[in-house]
Amino acid sequence: MRPSLALLRTTTFRLALAQAGVVLSFVVALLIYIYFATVGQLIRDSDLLLGQEYASLERAYAEGGIRRLGQEVGERAAREGPLLYVLAESDGAVIVGDFQHLPAAPRDTPQHIDFELPNSDGEESGEARGLIGRLLGGPILLVARDLGDSAVIAARIRRVLWTVAVLGLLISIASGLIASWLANRRAEDLSNTAREVMAGDLTRRAPVRGAGDEFDTLAEALNAMLDRLEQLMQTTRTAGDAIAHDLRSPLTRFRHRLESALEAPPDTEADRAALRKALDEADRLLDMFAGVLKLARVEASSNWRFERVEATAILRELVDFYEPAAEEQGLAFANNIDDALVLRGDVGLFTQAVSNLIENALKYTPVGGRVEVRAVRRQDGRIEIDVMDDGPGVAPEHRERVMERFVRLEGARSTPGAGLGLSLVAAVARLHRGGLHLRDGLGGAGERKGLCAALVLPADA
Repeated sequence: MRPSLALLRTTTFRLALAQAGVVLSFVVALLIYIYFATVGQLIRDSDLLLGQEYASLERAYAEGGIRRLGQEVGERAAREGPLLYVLAESDGAVIVGDFQHLPAAPRDTPQHIDFELPNSDGEESGEARGLIGRLLGGPILLVARDLGDSAVIAARIRRVLWTVAVLGLLISIASGLIASWLANRRAEDLSNTAREVMAGDLTRRAPVRGAGDEFDTLAEALNAMLDRLEQLMQTTRTAGDAIAHDLRSPLTRFRHRLESALEAPPDTEADRAALRKALDEADRLLDMFAGVLKLARVEASSNWRFERVEATAILRELVDFYEPAAEEQGLAFANNIDDALVLRGDVGLFTQAVSNLIENALKYTPVGGRVEVRAVRRQDGRIEIDVMDDGPGVAPEHRERVMERFVRLEGARSTPGAGLGLSLVAAVARLHRGGLHLRDGLGGAGERKGLCAALVLPADA
């Protein structure tokens, strides 16, 4: 299809053309009003004057007959002015008046007539508004008003109105084409972006021109979606490498222990010990895959049934549950949880998210350190759960990255885990329309600033 024909079939062109039609209709209606308010008024004024003059002569005829009427017509015809008179016999022969011949015109109602008047150069043509009637007894009386300059003005007004109407039509169509072309260019930019992304170029972005219109809004939303899509695709591409990296060590140990057990002389206790270690490695692998599946379910599913969650009660239960483990590790474990904290969400996911934060704090805080769980209602009405420690913490430049899947900093490679804990918490926060924020924790000004993981969720009204 040729570009010109394709443009004519676009919705933007049809809308622009419809708008142009509305504007043109308004212009035509305005021009018609102007015409009748100017030319129409001239005609109405002429008809009123003709009716009055004709009635006056009709009274003169009724009072004095044909002689009196002829005298009145002659006197009035001799005056200077726009009014023209003719008195004729019943057969049309002119008795007295401005015309030598009676102009042909419809009877009894004012009509537009053409006439010719003698002058020094011959005959002068003109236009008039005339009223012709046959009086009682047979004579014909014509009263007309020479339109003169009024006719010229009226003709000029008609030409101007027709010109404006034609120009209005052309401008409306042109403006519709231009508006459609501009809108079609913006839509084509978005279409080209989508096609290039579908072709595999995930770095392509829709142009934002800064006009602040609906196309810019759509382009910004599309770009945000593409940023998220690129991030997910990048995560998908690197997930395999991360899984392979994290699985290689436990699988190697798993195989080595089994191989060592097979090569060693039969020994019931040694074999059972090897099997127990292999079982531990298998459990770790299963936990990793379970974490991946749960994270995928949280991020992909939208049919979670949220209910009223008594956050205060759950947080205090978790503190009681992890306090013995903290004491066993030689850590000071404190809590400061406000009463009556309630949110709307999934109890299991909320519990899992807070558990992950506490376990991370316990895992990375060295002996003699401190861990604190705090929960408050913020001034904006949301609930903030802070899990703080005085461990090594996370450098500010890495805090966004550690919330991605399978990301583990070099210092954490020696500890158990798959790099899914914080990513799961972040996914739960997004699902509950909240957020996970990382900042400095309980540490001092030295190298150990600690980490504070703040889970912020909307409160239940």
